[in-house]
Amino acid sequence: MHENELWYSYKEGDVKALEGLYERYYTPLTNYGFKFTPDNACIEESMQFLFLKLWQNRERIARPAVVKQYLYLSFRRILLRKLEYSPSRHEEELTGEHIPFHLELSYEHPLIRKERMTELSVKVGSLLATLTNRQREAVFLKYYENLSYEEIADIMHMSIGGTYKLIYHALERLREQFGDFTLLLILYVLKRP
Repeated sequence: MHENELWYSYKEGDVKALEGLYERYYTPLTNYGFKFTPDNACIEESMQFLFLKLWQNRERIARPAVVKQYLYLSFRRILLRKLEYSPSRHEEELTGEHIPFHLELSYEHPLIRKERMTELSVKVGSLLATLTNRQREAVFLKYYENLSYEEIADIMHMSIGGTYKLIYHALERLREQFGDFTLLLILYVLKRP
């Protein structure tokens, strides 16, 4: 069943449809959560809270334009609140740079042979470490989760123009420091499962 059909059925009170959304988004959302914290219990509680609130508020929640975007935005908000990174009025905190975001490659990545994985993983990790937390998060959402700039802007509480600039500056920083081929390799690796 398509996610829009699942959403419609869930809104009509079908608990199986909510379970379908949960099953479809459990792994991607928890993977996203681990980029913020290694605390499995906190991530799990955030997932449970998200889907509990979805069920309890199903009559008041409007149908989002993009279900995936809505779930990422809601999950991020809940998780960051649990981690005590709630936005405040301070300008420094509104940039979100104080929120850690860790982006690493999996050792099971199919592109890389086992004997080269450690070496490449360290290299790509050091490349990604040159980016700011916000840049890493935006690159992850764009190239790993395939979200649009508009969706990323909404999730990260930014303007669309700010999202374009953030990703552009991240890619430009990588390209300047490490060349076009390395940038293409990183983007290719991020797009792979």
